[in-house]
Amino acid sequence: MPIKQQKKEPKKPFSGRKLALTILIGVFISAMVISLVNLTISYVYEPPKYENFCKATSYEGMAKAIPGSCTNANCTFNKALSDVADECTQNRGNAIYEYDNNGCAISIKKCDTCQKDFEDSMSSYNKNVFFFYAAIGFVLIVVGLFLGDLLIQIITLPAGAFLVIEAAVRNIEDKLLVIIVFALLIIAATYLAWKKLRKD
Repeated sequence: MPIKQQKKEPKKPFSGRKLALTILIGVFISAMVISLVNLTISYVYEPPKYENFCKATSYEGMAKAIPGSCTNANCTFNKALSDVADECTQNRGNAIYEYDNNGCAISIKKCDTCQKDFEDSMSSYNKNVFFFYAAIGFVLIVVGLFLGDLLIQIITLPAGAFLVIEAAVRNIEDKLLVIIVFALLIIAATYLAWKKLRKD
């Protein structure tokens, strides 16, 4: 005798109270997922620290005077010194002056580029972190699209979208890269969502 296939029972619709509880729990867990991703990335891949680039002692005597000038009214303007200081500033550096006994700037000990080095390192860090957040966010969005459980969708879809947006904010200086990656993610997510909805 042929075995009768049992019909799958249709899923029962959520009651109002259960739906509200599901949304509340989903949003709460979604926030925790976002926090977990942030903490994990910052722990595994630490951002550059300002103090590792710029030591406080490097700025002793700095900004006592404007380039080529001094704190003493008797000091004379030094055009050559001012030109060197301007060149240092244009190279995103800070001039470290040497002063005589009267408090007049007589030379520039060095053009300190620690701030520039820190900013360049932070920019590189943000670019790398951008890809981490964008990739994790996209994976969460895909998981939310293809898993039919409402709770999982409420957890993954907002968390994924938030991480993708956070990725853009972190690397907003490199607008072209953000635009290209965002466009690709939007196209991919839209296509997957369209394919999923057609199947359903």
